[in-house]
Order: sequence, then structure tokens, then C-alpha cells
Amino acid sequence: MTAVTARAEPGERRRQVLPFRVELARQLSQWRVRVVLIVLTVLPVIVRIALLLGGPPSSNGTDLAALAQASGATFAGFVLVLAGGFLVTLVAALLFGDLIAGEASRSTLKYLLTIPIPRMRLLGVKALVAAVILIAGIAAMTVVALLVGVLSYGAGGLQVPGGPRLDFGDSVGRLALTAAASVVGLLWAASLGTLLTVVSDSPLAAAGGVVLASILSRILDSIPALGDLRVVLPTHYSTAFRQFLTVPVDLAPVADSLLSGLLWSILFGTLAAWWFARKDISS
Repeated sequence: MTAVTARAEPGERRRQVLPFRVELARQLSQWRVRVVLIVLTVLPVIVRIALLLGGPPSSNGTDLAALAQASGATFAGFVLVLAGGFLVTLVAALLFGDLIAGEASRSTLKYLLTIPIPRMRLLGVKALVAAVILIAGIAAMTVVALLVGVLSYGAGGLQVPGGPRLDFGDSVGRLALTAAASVVGLLWAASLGTLLTVVSDSPLAAAGGVVLASILSRILDSIPALGDLRVVLPTHYSTAFRQFLTVPVDLAPVADSLLSGLLWSILFGTLAAWWFARKDISS
């Protein structure tokens, strides 16, 4: 085996790894990924239609939902708040839950590993591609929301509930930071999905595990009797991204969200790598 590897041609050695662009094309060919991107992209249009059917805006609203029609930037912020809870968690669950379990369910995992592609290379590239798709989807949703908002309500700045109206340039920067912070809040879901996708051979089971963990975490977080124990829950800082839509901005919850996400990522990521390196691949 060693001798054969030593005499391998350069082109053959290159085929032993999984190029990023190849895996990106493979994931984009999956219907789950396409549906996810379409849903994120058209969500602002759906929200705009819902507001149109709902009637004129409130003149004395005290929250972002009531002020959503005040300006284009406010509408975009409202869309980010709507998607920043369960929807983006579900998107992360679908993308990362399909990484390895999807290959196993399609009976292509064993073929990929016999090319050969190192297991950690396979897992790492797939996770990186899923992360890029997730970030691209949230970025596209933000841009479309801002565009729809400007076309519908004008190029006004973000109207902070109970606060001032920001200028348009500042509002765009805040929307970008809000989208970035919402991605940070998904680190735990992405890493848990990566763990479950190597444990299970069913992508739906892996995605469902992330969704179930999110629901349970949110339920436990709503119990005041747990006190400070709630800070260890992965969804405890799930609303930290909203800080960029307020005045003044409190960066402490955002920093806590980043720290929590990194800790959960290290834990779940290490377990995923350990399990996948030892997993008996039969499909």
C-alpha cells in the first residue's frame, strides 16, 4: 500500500482530497440546500405581503413589530428579528445535520472514503461549506430585506423602539452587525448538528436532534427558578443579536454569546471528530 502511494501520479494525489469548490457544488445540488436558500431569500417578500395585508402602520408603536413599516431599515431589522429565532436554528440544523448522515443515507459515504479522502478532511470541508452557505443565506436575506424595505417604505434609517431614528448609513452598519451576531448565535447549533450527523445515518434525525435541543433549551431558559444555571444553556444568549437594534448598544450579551458559542463548538466539535474517526462506515 505504501509503495503504491509513493508511485501515485500528482493528479491522483490531488484526487485524494476534497476541494472546497467541488463540495460546494455538491451541496448546492441538494434540494434541502436549495430550499433553505430560497426560503431565506423570499422571507422579506413574504413579510412585506403580510404587512400589506395587515393594514397601515401604527403611529405610536413601542416595539420593532409595530414600527416595521416606519422605514426601509426598520423593516429589515424586523425581518432579522423574525428570522433570528427558530427559523435560522432550523436552517443550521438542516445544513449541518446533512453533512455525513446525508452521504450515509445516499450510500455515497463509503465511496468517498475509499477514494481515499481522509475522514477529518471530509468532515472539515463539509462543515466549512455548510457554514459558508449559512452565512451567505443570512446575508442574502438581510440584503433583500433592506432592498424590499427601501422600495416599500423609503430609504429612512432605523427607528429604535422608544428611541431615536438613526441615519441610513449607521442603520446599514447595524443591520450587518445584527446579521453577523445572529450567525454567532448559531455556533452551538452548527456544532451539535455536526456531532449528530456523524452519530446518526439519518439527516432528518440529526436535524431533528438540533431542533429538539433548541426547544428544550428555550423551555428551561424560561424557568426563573433555575437562576444563574440558565447561562450554560446554548440558547440563553439567542437574542443577543438584537443589541445592535437598540440605543445604546450593550456589547456584553454579544460577547457572552460568542464565548458560549465557542465553548459549545469546542465540545461538540471535539466529540464529532473523535466519533467520526472511530466510526465503522458500512454505507
